Amino acid sequence: MISSKSKIDKAGVAFAKDQFQTIEELIELEDVFDQYRKAHLQPLSETTLELQNWLTGYKADYYIAQRLKRKPQIIRKLNRLSVRLTQLQDIGGCRIIVEKNSDVDQLLAFLETKVESQKTISIERVTDYRPRGRDDTGYRALHVLLSRSGYKLELQIRSRVQHYWAESIERTSVIY
Repeated sequence: MISSKSKIDKAGVAFAKDQFQTIEELIELEDVFDQYRKAHLQPLSETTLELQNWLTGYKADYYIAQRLKRKPQIIRKLNRLSVRLTQLQDIGGCRIIVEKNSDVDQLLAFLETKVESQKTISIERVTDYRPRGRDDTGYRALHVLLSRSGYKLELQIRSRVQHYWAESIERTSVIY
């Protein structure tokens, strides 16, 4: 059972600040945190399967994958952005990798037409990090914020070159 938003946010703050009153509170809030994270799995898996189904009609090569953001990454993001746990929009995420940057735009247009013809998934926002990059790392991709069953999920669409760059940045950041 999913806890209240205030309890979920309390768990997020406790883990971000590493502040617990008792061992019992730590155990309780860890369960709240983990259950909230895991609650994204079903809508994420359903969304990924639906995307795969739609993509059977797509005429270009692609690769699709999904993931739940790991707990340490969530905690780092809570600290970096000073947001509440229930405000994070990328706990559940999937990624579609296409051949070229122009394919990213074509795939977005294709997916937008598919979303319009159904009521299960909606597109909340599209953020294009390709023209200028998201930060000083040179990260570039198109982010599509999806909504399904009350959960926010992030879809990243990237070209192969953008994917290799993002992967190398992530590996480098882990080392350093």
